Amino acid sequence: MNKAVCLFGALATLILLNSCFTTSVEEADNSKPLGNFVLTGPTIGKLSIAPTSCDVGQRQLFLGFDFLDQKLGMVTRLVVDPVTGPVARVFKVDKPYDMSIIYHRAECKTFHFSLDSTGWLVNHIQMLQVSVELDCQLASGDRIIGNAKDSSCL
Repeated sequence: MNKAVCLFGALATLILLNSCFTTSVEEADNSKPLGNFVLTGPTIGKLSIAPTSCDVGQRQLFLGFDFLDQKLGMVTRLVVDPVTGPVARVFKVDKPYDMSIIYHRAECKTFHFSLDSTGWLVNHIQMLQVSVELDCQLASGDRIIGNAKDSSCL
C-alpha cells in the first residue's frame, strides 16, 4: 500500500511540474511587447519596432543585450564598448550588416540604459534585468525614439 501511495504522489508531482513548465513556455511565446521603438529616416524609412524577446549579449560575447521584434525581424541592440562607450544599433536579422544604423550616446538627447544581474545563471549564461530609453537623431536624418525593458533577459 505504501508503494502505491508513493508512486501516486510522485506521478502527481511530475504532472504538476510539467503543467507549470508548459504554462511558462506558452506565456513566453505569447508575451506582450517589452517596449516600442519608432524609427524614421532614409536608411529604413518609418518603422515601429515592438520587441517581444530579449537575449543577453553574453551569448555572442559582448556586454549588452538584444531586443528582438520577431514579426519584423528587427533587432535593437545595446552594446557597452569598453573603449568608445555605449552604442545602440538597429538592424535586420537577415541582413545584419546591410541594413544597420548605429547611434552613439553623443548623438542622443536621451540615452539611458541599465544592466543588472538577477543572480541567476542558466547554462552558464547570466540572466539580466535590462532597460534602454533612446531619443537619438543622426546627421543623416535617421532617428529613433523609444524604450524597452525586461526583468529576465536571457
